[in-house]
Amino acid sequence: MEQLIGVVIGGVIALGGGALTAWLTAKHQKNATRSKDLWDRRAVLYLDLLVHLGGHLSFATDELVPAYYGPRTPEQAQLRRELAARIDLFGSSKVRALWESATEAAADFHVCVVEGGFFRRDGNDMLEAVNVTDPDYLRFQEVKNRTERELVKQLRHEVDVDDHLKA
Repeated sequence: MEQLIGVVIGGVIALGGGALTAWLTAKHQKNATRSKDLWDRRAVLYLDLLVHLGGHLSFATDELVPAYYGPRTPEQAQLRRELAARIDLFGSSKVRALWESATEAAADFHVCVVEGGFFRRDGNDMLEAVNVTDPDYLRFQEVKNRTERELVKQLRHEVDVDDHLKA
């Protein structure tokens, strides 16, 4: 009888261990799948932020800025709301702040280019002028370039691009 009790206890322990292992494996796989899904969503969001980095999606709040600063169409305003919502859900607060700074710097630079006449027309296209030495133009351009570099650096860090793409 004691042998039978030992066999039953051993069987229960083996079944319990197997069930616990299966449960832990399933939980780990669920977490890994969720992490991959969230990483994928973040990577797509961060690419969209770079694609839509222009000043037309700026988060400008200054009442003195010209009317063409920020979203110009309902579609652009909707895109800005969607990007902001996706940043709030999938992005970091640091990326949100850097993106807002970069879009505002891009819009400030655009205002400087337009109001300063630092552009030329090629048919219907407005092209940025070359070899401009105006100090305001150069200052706005530097701020735009710096904020974009900071944003790109943070985006690359958060999606671990450099660690995963080592040659």
